Amino acid sequence: MQLTRDDLAVGVTIAGFFVLSVASMIVCGHAFPAMHVWRSDLTAQAVLGTAIMVVFIPAFVAGRFSFGYLVSFSLLSAVFGFVWLSFFSAFDYPHATARWAMIAALAAATIPLLLQTVPLWRPDLSDVAIKRIAIVLLASSLAVLIGDISYGANFGNPYGAARNAVARPALLNYLTGIIIGAVLPYLFAHLASRRQWLPAAGVLLIALSFYPVVNNKTVLLLPVWLPFLFWLFSRFEPRLATVLAFVIPMIIGLAAFVALGADKDYVVFSAINLRFIAIPSLALDQYADFFAHRELTRFCQITALRQVIGCPYGELGPTLGAIYRDGNFNASFLATEGIASVGLALTPASALVCGVILSVGSMVSRHLSPRFIAVSSGIAVQAVMNVPLTTGLLSNGIALLFLLWWLTPEQQAAASHHQQQSTQPIEAVGLAA
Repeated sequence: MQLTRDDLAVGVTIAGFFVLSVASMIVCGHAFPAMHVWRSDLTAQAVLGTAIMVVFIPAFVAGRFSFGYLVSFSLLSAVFGFVWLSFFSAFDYPHATARWAMIAALAAATIPLLLQTVPLWRPDLSDVAIKRIAIVLLASSLAVLIGDISYGANFGNPYGAARNAVARPALLNYLTGIIIGAVLPYLFAHLASRRQWLPAAGVLLIALSFYPVVNNKTVLLLPVWLPFLFWLFSRFEPRLATVLAFVIPMIIGLAAFVALGADKDYVVFSAINLRFIAIPSLALDQYADFFAHRELTRFCQITALRQVIGCPYGELGPTLGAIYRDGNFNASFLATEGIASVGLALTPASALVCGVILSVGSMVSRHLSPRFIAVSSGIAVQAVMNVPLTTGLLSNGIALLFLLWWLTPEQQAAASHHQQQSTQPIEAVGLAA
């Protein structure tokens, strides 16, 4: 196999990402000891033990970009951070076993995510039909926002109790998660790809308007994150853009830590390097410790199974948060459908199944442009890394996003400079928003 310049750029950038990840974890350990970010240093054991992760670089160099590529690299980031921290973890679980179990789980998940290429039949929808679907989605978003606000709003601290200050019906909460996680990112990608900038900005404004409803930091970052992805995947080869989507924010966070050292709250560094990069790794560390000494869930975190077999725990995030005192620690399928449900030894098997399920996203979006896929899944990929897979598919709208990708005509994947800028109803609704 002959490597191209793009292949070399991807490989070198991933190696640089590993170096930056280690630096970020070391700094996090000094800045956030209360979050159980273990203080680490450049010891020979940790460096050599974590260096095994370079075996994954060829897979990402040779792989074809897809939704699965995005998810796989996010998993690589989480497992790499966990492997590094496991050499310094003070928790009482078999660290060596956990390291190899997570490495095997990463490999098992990436096989279907990177290699799934089965073509699917797709409906031949017209351009007018998909625009009408977009109108319905936008109107639904506004309706859900109005419904949420009718129960009250709260501009409190996203890290405090404000998120639960206003009670709403469960159905409305589900719809809100779907709108934020899938519908609004899809609409932004749909409009921005057509260079309909004003309606696209209106979609971002709607997204920001959900903040007093959910008091969630993701909503605050969405209007910045989606345009950043749009710019990044417009300027760089998609595999390289995937890695840069981690590298650039990490550099910004580290630079802010150095430049704003007097800021003891580390606002920028915390938002990027801790919440975005480190938390998925910390979750693996805490779940490994928690379930090394307690009964497994046997997938009872899934509501339907809970009703049949019962469950020894309530929601896992608050349960772990009450013990480790560092917030609501929901986690990816590696932790929930893996460690919590079947234990460390069987986590690779569980990860393989989850990888197969998520590979459906690659199958239904293979006709779309990398930029469209990356932008419209900008929040969905974060959900994959921070909530159970079943929750992400339903409550965060990933399953709906897969359906929308399947329905979207191929020509909607990329903007064309010669595409006629017609004044469709979607523009009027977007401008009104």
